Amino acid sequence: MNTVSTRRWLWLLGGATLLVLAHFRLGLGALAWVAPGPLLHALRSATRKRDHAAILAVTVLAWVLATAKILTAPMPLGLALAFGLPIGVVLSAPYVGWAWLRARVGAGRATLAFAASMALAEYALHAALPYGTWGSAANTQLDQVALLQLASVTGLHGVSFLMYAFAGALEACLADRGRWRHALAAATVVLGVVCMGQLRLALASDSAGTVARVATIDTDARFGGLPLPDRRALDAIDAALFARTIDAARAGARMVVWPEAATLVEPGDERAFLARASALAGAQRVRLVAAYVVPLRRAPLLYRNKYVMIAPSGRVEHTYEKHHPVPGEPSVMGRGPMPVAVDGALGRVSGAICYDYDFPRLGLEQARLGVDVVALPASDWRGIDPIHAQMALLRAIEGGHSVVRATRMGRSIVIDPWGRTLASHSDDERGSSTLLADVPVHGVGTVYEQIGDSFIVACALYLAGLLGWLASNRARVWYARRRWPEPSSPSPRAPS
Repeated sequence: MNTVSTRRWLWLLGGATLLVLAHFRLGLGALAWVAPGPLLHALRSATRKRDHAAILAVTVLAWVLATAKILTAPMPLGLALAFGLPIGVVLSAPYVGWAWLRARVGAGRATLAFAASMALAEYALHAALPYGTWGSAANTQLDQVALLQLASVTGLHGVSFLMYAFAGALEACLADRGRWRHALAAATVVLGVVCMGQLRLALASDSAGTVARVATIDTDARFGGLPLPDRRALDAIDAALFARTIDAARAGARMVVWPEAATLVEPGDERAFLARASALAGAQRVRLVAAYVVPLRRAPLLYRNKYVMIAPSGRVEHTYEKHHPVPGEPSVMGRGPMPVAVDGALGRVSGAICYDYDFPRLGLEQARLGVDVVALPASDWRGIDPIHAQMALLRAIEGGHSVVRATRMGRSIVIDPWGRTLASHSDDERGSSTLLADVPVHGVGTVYEQIGDSFIVACALYLAGLLGWLASNRARVWYARRRWPEPSSPSPRAPS
C-alpha cells in the first residue's frame, strides 16, 4: 500500500469514526460540523471506481454502526441493517457525486452542490421513503436553539445545508490553504444565522402573551407486542390513567395528553371505554387526548393505533389513527387530513402520534391550518431517549406552534413555538407521574409555513443548473469539433 493510499484510508476511517460519534444516541453535535470533511478528503485522492466504491461502503457501514447505537432492549440489533443500510446508502451517495463534480466545476461550486445534494438526500428519506428525518444533520444540534431558528424559514434541511457547506469549505481549505476565505465565509454565515436566531428568541421573550396549562401523564402499560395484557392488568392500567387525569385537572391543566398506547381496548369494549373517558373529561372540564390501541387480530398481531380528542364538554371531537407507523409496526395506517379542534382556552388544537412527527409535511399541514397547540402521544425506548422527544422541537419551530409530547417509556416534553423546552420528565424518574407546563395559546407565523419546501426546490434547481451548464459546455465542444475539425497532419512523402 503506497503513501497516498495509506493517507486516504486514515482520512476515511477518521471521518467514519466522527460520523458514528456525531449522530444518534450519545451523539456529540460539534463533530457533525467536521465529520464530512475527512470523508471528502479521502475522495479527493481516489481516482479509480473501486476506490470510490470502497469509500462509499465504509461510509454506509458508519451509518449502520451509528444506527446500532440506538438499538437497546427490547429492540433487536439486527434492525441496524434494516434501518441503517438504506439511510446510509441515501446519505452516502452525494459524496461520490461531489468527487465527480469537483473535477468539472471547481471547489466552490462543488461545495455548494454537496450541501444541496445532502439536503435533497435527507428530504428523500421522509418524502419518498419511510425513514423520517432520522440521519438529518440538523438533529445533532437539538441543544442549539438559536441556530435552529433557521428552520422557521427553510425547514430543518436549511440547517443541514449550512452544516454540510461548512464542512465542505473546511475540506477545501485543508486541501489548499489558499482557499481559507471559503472557510472564513462559511464561518461568517454560521455566526450570522446564530445571531439572527438569538435575536428572534430575544424578541419572543419580550412578547409576553396569554398562556394555558397543559399536562402529560405517565402510563403503567409496558406491552410492546405479544403477549397482550389480560383484563386484570388492563383494569389496573386504566384506573391509574383516570386517577392521574383527575390529578392533572385539579392542578389546573386545561388539556391532558396520554402517551401512545397508554392502554389497550378490545373492539367490543371501545364504546363503553369512550363513554367513561367522555364522562371523565366532562366532569373535570378538561380537554382529554386519550391514546390507546385496539387489537384487530393476534396471529399475526394487527391493531389500530389511535387517540380520541374529547372536548371539556365531554363530546368526542375527532378520532385520529397514526399516519406513519414505524416500518415493521403491525398497525393499520391512518388516512385523511390533520384534524383541528377549536378550544376557548387553548386556541386551535391538533394532534399526531409519535413517528408521525418525524415527517415535516404533517407539521407543515398543521401550521397552514393555523394550529396553536399540538398534542403528541408517543412511545419510545431507552436507545432513542431523549433525542426522539427533542426532535419534535424542529416541528415546533417550523410550524410556530407549541407541542405537548406525552411519552411512554421515555421523556415527555412540552415545547413552545420557538423550540424552547418548557418542561420535561422521564417516566422512569421517581416522584410525580404528571408533567405540567404553561404554553402560549397563540402560535406564531413562520416563513416556512408560507413557502414550504421552497428551499429544497432551490437546492434541486442549483444542481440542475450545474448539470445543465456542464452539458451545454460539452455540447459546445462537440459542435465546435464537428464544424471546425483539427487539421490532420500531412502524410510523409514517399522517397523518390
